[in-house]
Amino acid sequence: MVNVYYEHYPTFGGYFLSYIFYFILIPAVILIIIRAKWGYIQERRWKHVLKPLAYGLIIGFFLTALLQLNLTNDYIYLYSLTGTGTCFTSSCLVEEMQSNAQYKFNVEGIERFGMPKFGIMRSFRLSDRKYNKLKFKYDVVNSVVITRSIPLLPIVEVWDYKVDPTDRHTITDLQKFYILYPYDPATLLSRHYNFSFTMFMWDVGGAP
Repeated sequence: MVNVYYEHYPTFGGYFLSYIFYFILIPAVILIIIRAKWGYIQERRWKHVLKPLAYGLIIGFFLTALLQLNLTNDYIYLYSLTGTGTCFTSSCLVEEMQSNAQYKFNVEGIERFGMPKFGIMRSFRLSDRKYNKLKFKYDVVNSVVITRSIPLLPIVEVWDYKVDPTDRHTITDLQKFYILYPYDPATLLSRHYNFSFTMFMWDVGGAP
């Protein structure tokens, strides 16, 4: 049985809607604008097309970025011991980590490697393992993770602080990678960690 923390599951309806809207929102905005301004397109009156398209894409990219961050956080939190609240500055995130009663984040170790200064951010204590039948061994994740949304762009920056397997309070390395739209967050997380991130025991997009 996969060692997951059931209380960390998002609601099925909320997850499903976030997942669908993440993929369709930007294409839907483009199609709606094209349909609404089709007459202007035929007349090559591009000013009447490009302006509403730009406004629509700004809104679409912003909402998609929030959905992307939410999905990424849901997958990471599912396999985490604990997580912080949402912050917009590094000082806020440091306070959240220092006050976390479930797991005392090694803030000094994290700061020594550097951390993001601002953005929409959360921190997680990612720690789990699951048996890999193909490899006949356990796949393990053991990191402190900070996720940050890039403003107005559907890109999530993931700061992956590797934890010493013999000392859970020692940070040994920092690796950064990005969740890029339109990739499924679970797929990119699985590839980076070589660990299958799935939701509700499904293998939707979570294969390495």
